[in-house]
Amino acid sequence: MSAGRRGGLADEIVAYVRGRILAGDMKPGEKVDQDAIAEALDVSRSPIREALVILGQEGLLDVTPRRGAFVASITREDVIDHYELFGLVSGRVAALAAERLSDSEISEMRLIHERFEAATGEDHSKLNNEFHRLINTAASRRTRWLLRHLERSIPAGFYAFTPGWTEQAHTGHDEIIEAITRRDADGARRAMEEHLHAAGVAAADALAERGFWEDA
Repeated sequence: MSAGRRGGLADEIVAYVRGRILAGDMKPGEKVDQDAIAEALDVSRSPIREALVILGQEGLLDVTPRRGAFVASITREDVIDHYELFGLVSGRVAALAAERLSDSEISEMRLIHERFEAATGEDHSKLNNEFHRLINTAASRRTRWLLRHLERSIPAGFYAFTPGWTEQAHTGHDEIIEAITRRDADGARRAMEEHLHAAGVAAADALAERGFWEDA
């Protein structure tokens, strides 16, 4: 197996385990079952070990030699702080979008927003990503890389297990669009920061409802 293939497998495993942790399927203190991962993803132990090291560096796992890897003690404040950090960068990009997006791009953003409002199920997640991706085109390549890195540490399928997420997202997007349309950079920044803060609180509440911190 080539080094590139191993790296790709490790990335896949990282995404899988990260997603399970951040969706509340694996709880603080729980030992990572490497055999179950190997069976679920049809992979060998080598890329699993590599993935666990990466997740340890991210602070999601505590990796102890000869004992294994355990889900780290992630607090409610940790979850909200991550969204707020994401919001700071995203807010900066939204301010740039208010200054740099063309009128046609703003019109496209409104169309995505309208489709989001009418969507159901998994389409919400896809359209949410399209909405933010269009705004992020206003940023430099390096900043877009940072946004992708921060976004990867947000629960996958967030919309599916968070009551009221679509309504909250719709309201936040509406405020962001209006500020960008007015070419109000400060307003766009504030709207984006508030949007992601609210998402962080909702994510923490959803994890609590799923028993993420019970017996932690």
